[in-house]
Amino acid sequence: MIERIALIGLSGSGKSAIAPLLADRLGWRPVDTDRMVEERFGLPIPEIFARFGESVFRAAEREALLEATAQRHVVIATGGGIVLDERNWVPLRSGTAVVHLTARIETLAARLRSQWALDAASARPLLAGDLEARLHMLWEQRRALYQRADIVVETDGRTPEELVEVIAAAVHSRAERGLIPFLALASATGRSDLYVQSGLLAALGELARHRWPDARRAFVITDDHVARHWGEPTRRALEAGGFDVSVLRIPPGETSKILTTVEWLLDQLLGHGIERTDIVVALGGGVIGDLAGFVASIVLRGVGLVQVPTSLLAMVDASVGGKTGVDHQLGKNLIGTFYQPHLVVADPTVLETLPEAERRSGWAEVVKHAMIEYSATCQSVVPPLVELLQQRRFEDWWHSTDLDEVIRRNIAIKASVVAQDERESGLRRILNYGHTLGHAIEAASAYQLRHGEAVALGLRAAARIAQQMGLCSEELVPLQDELLDAAGLPRTATLPVEEVLACLRYDKKVAGGMPTWILPVEPGRVVVRRDVPSQLVREVAAALLTAG
Repeated sequence: MIERIALIGLSGSGKSAIAPLLADRLGWRPVDTDRMVEERFGLPIPEIFARFGESVFRAAEREALLEATAQRHVVIATGGGIVLDERNWVPLRSGTAVVHLTARIETLAARLRSQWALDAASARPLLAGDLEARLHMLWEQRRALYQRADIVVETDGRTPEELVEVIAAAVHSRAERGLIPFLALASATGRSDLYVQSGLLAALGELARHRWPDARRAFVITDDHVARHWGEPTRRALEAGGFDVSVLRIPPGETSKILTTVEWLLDQLLGHGIERTDIVVALGGGVIGDLAGFVASIVLRGVGLVQVPTSLLAMVDASVGGKTGVDHQLGKNLIGTFYQPHLVVADPTVLETLPEAERRSGWAEVVKHAMIEYSATCQSVVPPLVELLQQRRFEDWWHSTDLDEVIRRNIAIKASVVAQDERESGLRRILNYGHTLGHAIEAASAYQLRHGEAVALGLRAAARIAQQMGLCSEELVPLQDELLDAAGLPRTATLPVEEVLACLRYDKKVAGGMPTWILPVEPGRVVVRRDVPSQLVREVAAALLTAG
């Protein structure tokens, strides 16, 4: 899913010369961020620096990059210093192959002198003085940033036409292997790069090494069930990336998601002498992701975190967004942190070993995302996820690479919300559609109901509440029911209504004693309400809970 190519490198590396040739080779369009800045100011870059200073130029350069990366099928020639602003790496990573063009300092200097002889206005202010010395200084300052590129291409002794073919082949190869993130997400704890492709687990070590060039050890946290299937493949992949690997196994299930388990994991990590440059790899479903993420966020005040989800629920929801934590006897996920994974590597082929019941459970989150898609992204995607899910039977998704695209669509919806509201102060609340009553049902069942099964009931309840309040049409309820029924998700549960309503009081989103409800108004759109009558909640819950 490569939508653009960005060329980075020092001045003189050939970015502006190669971009139009490469774009022509691919049938794309060239874009030059330096030219965009000059056009915006109506001045050459040296004069922009002289009049307004470097900070103004960098701000304009960032705006140009955002505009360029909003386009599809473009080859972007960037300015040499665009890598300096950490914020720029989010658009540079999202569906973009980053190619570093490099050459010997002597070659760069010779090219620049030839260029300046023809056009003195093209001289760069940061290169004034001893040109070779300045280039060497800039190289030392930026070397580590340029090394983040997906592909490095030496330009010495090659013609532009040769370079175009080398770049095109390298990008195609890396894209086919799924080694370009389809999305990147900015956060307070660092950039999160998101990868989804069947067969990608084998490249885990390569991706982790690319993100952490100096890391030495990887601590894999998993459960006994997942370890039997995917523990060794994960170990081998990380070892192939040059990591020393330790695997920490815990019992599977929600009952492990408690502070006692966190303490044991911390004892193991600290006992092994974990260092700040080491990484934690969460290999498992939502429970493992929450636990390992929480541990990674607090050990040594935070280490690198890789989420490798092995359940559908974790792939489309839990592994993205940075919520971590454990349960308390009074409720689910009441203790935790916000800590974005620095890397998410989702390989849908691992779902082959997922039990049928877990596949069905995870589908509830897929339906949830379909029902909030427009509210989450403010974009009309064709086809809407609701329509996409209606195109084939539930059973058929598991035998098609189209599942990769369904997972990407779900992750993109979740990531769009998180990008706008990381700490759940506003928009992110819509991700709790179906979870208000769903969490209460899950807790009242003593977690005997799977998370997705409880959420499915919560989705059914929210739609019925919305319909009773006149917020949505009568057609919405059966439409959502059909999506849930297609996966065999429960229509009812045998639980006492009073116990469920009691658990509802401990929901994290309760404010002033009133639960926060996310209610649908049409497929893809939801609203946040706190005025749902308690009697209506009781009536709807009683209709879904047969022991009520």
